[in-house]
Amino acid sequence: MIIIAASNPTINDLKRLMPLMAAGAQRAYDAWDQNDEGEDPELGVGGICQDVAEEISGVLNMNGIEAGTVSQQVGDQHVYTIAKLNDGVYEVDIPPSLYETGGGYVWKKRKGITFNPSMIYVSMISGNPADFEVMTQDF
Repeated sequence: MIIIAASNPTINDLKRLMPLMAAGAQRAYDAWDQNDEGEDPELGVGGICQDVAEEISGVLNMNGIEAGTVSQQVGDQHVYTIAKLNDGVYEVDIPPSLYETGGGYVWKKRKGITFNPSMIYVSMISGNPADFEVMTQDF
């Protein structure tokens, strides 16, 4: 575990955690027990983006970076992580096309995926850190 001591974490702090985020995503993927018909006892025919996002968010929060998950409803339903850093709010995600195929609420596991830090997409979505609270509140 890497603990970020800064009260105002930076993008460099987040990037240092990418190996731990990839390991968390791997845990979610490895726990995904889809059979040959594409069904999982817990998830049905759904994918694991919410589990990947929760793992990433957990790593960030445990290491001093405020983070939460957001559900996207435009286009394919997708859940990703957002993080509050000193200069704004960032999306942190592993695109689902890297570990699953499908659309809507029906996804199939891509076989033999090994997650690594280069799979993690990070992009600023707001230059105002205060926007984090609005983006993570339940409506």
